[in-house]
Order: sequence, then C-alpha cells, then structure tokens
Amino acid sequence: MKGKFYLLNKISSAGASLKAKPPPKHHYKAMLSAKEKKEILQITRNWVETFIIGLNLCPFAKVPYEKNAVRFVIGEAKTMKGFLEIFAREIEFLEKNPTTETTLVILPALGKIELFQAFMQFCEEMIILNAWIQKYQIVSFHPLMRFEGIPTDSPQQLTGIAPYPILHILRVPSVESLGAQIKKDVQAENDKKLSQLAKEDVKKLWEKVLRK
Repeated sequence: MKGKFYLLNKISSAGASLKAKPPPKHHYKAMLSAKEKKEILQITRNWVETFIIGLNLCPFAKVPYEKNAVRFVIGEAKTMKGFLEIFAREIEFLEKNPTTETTLVILPALGKIELFQAFMQFCEEMIILNAWIQKYQIVSFHPLMRFEGIPTDSPQQLTGIAPYPILHILRVPSVESLGAQIKKDVQAENDKKLSQLAKEDVKKLWEKVLRK
C-alpha cells in the first residue's frame, strides 16, 4: 500500500491523463477537539439510524450496522493530499479487516462543496489508478449536495444530504451480491417514499438527528 501513495503526487498535480482538476487553494480548519469528534460521530450515527435505516433509503444498511460492521472515521488533514492519504489508509484497513463491511469517512473540513467535489473526483481517480475498481466503490453525501431536476427544498434531495461531508466506501462484491437479491427499483421506491414527507416531517427528522 505504501508504494501506491506515489500516485497521489500525480493526482495532486493533475497530470494530463487525469480528469480531475487541481483543487482550489484553501486553508483547512484546525484539528477538532475530542468533544467535537464525539459529537460529530454521534450525529452521524443518528443520521444513519434516522434516515438511511429509519426510512430504509438503503435496504443493505441495517444488517451490517446492527452487526457493528460499519466503520465510522473522522478524517482530518491540512492538505488535499492528506485527505487522499486518509482515503488510501481506509482502503488498506478494509483490505486487512474483511469483517468490516463498509466505512463512512466523515470530513468536516471539506464543508465547501467545491473542495469536497474535487476530493471525490481524486478518489475516483485513485480507484482506477490503483486497480481497486473491482473491489471498492464510493458514494458521497454532503450538506449542500443537490440533484439537478429536483427542487432544492424537495424531500427527494435527502438521499444525498448528510449532516457532514461523508465519503462512503463500499465493497463491490457485497454491493453486487445484495443488489441481485433486491427485486425492486430502490431509487424509485425512495422517490415515492420521500415525496410523501411534509416539510414538518423532515424538520422533525433532522431535529432527531441533531440531538446530541
């Protein structure tokens, strides 16, 4: 795994072979206190329990969560390369720990959506360059994420919104196996379910999530 970090130099300088653009220069926030980390982890767990599992937005989430096979990590770094190294380390952790099904990397410092999008694109490039494409895939969540073609205040936007920027690392074989067992269109089911929520319902759900 250590040798693969050399690819980050190519990514950070955005070589001609890569699609990702250099991230904007940015001064990242200072490191979080132990109290802040505890609060962030609790709120993220509340979000998983309330939205992802509670509304069954992801039918694959409940079983590994109840088996304590979901890893929660707060990623802190002072440079974009540092955040990418966090991603690489989490891939390495999953390689060494097969009983951990999936990882949520929480990235409070990437609150600016353009920084988070640059980070996610670089992670996609790393998956390709390191030949992880058959083993891992990533999904993103962000407080400011909105899907085109849907009103910004629509409950249907909730499938991409989280209380913090989150990189979700999944195992491809598990996703494919579970996907084969699901005989329904999950996205269509979610759209139907969420469209029935009133604004007051959504507000109460977020109040539950943000309860410390």
